[in-house]
Amino acid sequence: MSSTPLTIEVPRVPVGPWFDSAIDWLRDNLGPLFDVIGAVIGACVDWLAALLTVPTAAQLTLIAALVVAAGLLARRGNIRGGAIPTLAALAAWAVLSLVEALAGGVALAIGSLPAPLFLWAMNLFGASYVHPPLVLALLLLAALVVVSLTATRDRRQWLLAVGAAVATVALFVLHHIVGVPLDLLVLLLFVALAQVVSGWRLALFAFLGFLLIVSMDKWEAAMSSLALILVATAVAVAISVPIGVLAAYNDRGSRLIKPILDFMQTLPAFVYLIPAISFFSIGQVPGVIATVIFAMPPGVRLTELGIRQVDRELVEAGEAFGAPPLQILRRVQLPLALATIMAGVNQVIMLSLSMVVIAGMVGAGGLGNDVYSGIARSDVALGFEGGIAVVVLAIFLDRLTGAVTRFSPAARAQRASR
Repeated sequence: MSSTPLTIEVPRVPVGPWFDSAIDWLRDNLGPLFDVIGAVIGACVDWLAALLTVPTAAQLTLIAALVVAAGLLARRGNIRGGAIPTLAALAAWAVLSLVEALAGGVALAIGSLPAPLFLWAMNLFGASYVHPPLVLALLLLAALVVVSLTATRDRRQWLLAVGAAVATVALFVLHHIVGVPLDLLVLLLFVALAQVVSGWRLALFAFLGFLLIVSMDKWEAAMSSLALILVATAVAVAISVPIGVLAAYNDRGSRLIKPILDFMQTLPAFVYLIPAISFFSIGQVPGVIATVIFAMPPGVRLTELGIRQVDRELVEAGEAFGAPPLQILRRVQLPLALATIMAGVNQVIMLSLSMVVIAGMVGAGGLGNDVYSGIARSDVALGFEGGIAVVVLAIFLDRLTGAVTRFSPAARAQRASR
């Protein structure tokens, strides 16, 4: 008598269909919200890419003015009334810019002024009309330079203000009169940033590396990728740092978050593109969303680690002086944990760079599209040039974020003790 073998069937769990149903439900019920998020992210990436590729004279002037304003506000302890006129100048510029955008009031005011005030500049730079945003930015820069020279006694602020004004005029002259391309001018701005933050070594690398990108005709693609990386990093850091702080303050929350972070880090990066495309179609936005999800975990982990590593005695000293928890976090824990937090930001940027090529598969453009096209068409030259440009961006951003930690209170105290 033969016996029938016992068979055990494992019931199939439809995880995939459940996930698909959840995506459909979210898309049907929260579609307008995803449309707004996609529009905001897309506008930010496009604006930043345009700023890095073909900045206008008004944008360059505004950047110089904001640098001077940041110097004034950062050194308010050495300023006699300088913070108030700085904020007043910024508020006046914001109001006038809003009036100009809504009603064109500034253009009407400029049109009523004597023509010789503007004709010389129009003839010098070959302009056919007066651009009101440029006039407002120039007035803001001039006002902040005057505040720097009259309301402060800090020679570093004087040098910053005069240097920003001279650099702005030099950029105008180089582009409109000498004929230097805008990409080379933006390259010089990156070099200046590297010099200020890190030193001459990174500045030299930035000059040679970005010059190589320009010579390979990859500047526009590189700036498009950089804009995507910066927007994704800003969103990831804005989400991960608060979560890391909450995890550092709450052990139960930390235990709950860690498995989620493990899942986010181990899930293949390509998988994140599936729901992103479902919500936002193809283009830059799904690339940014997938990059944010993929790059967030290191930011959360290292923020929590940095907060937990702060000496408990320093926290207790703050509590003994009656400081509230939020002030202790802002004045004690975050400054002392800055090196670890910036290590997390560095990892977020590196993971964002690793997603550039993958994002190119869903139409994000930039260097990822060049690398993906090189693979698809077996074009070694195209793919290799795109890869070299990614490497230049990676090294520049890595060294730049790594050098930021030398401005932390702990680093300054360590240098002072030597």
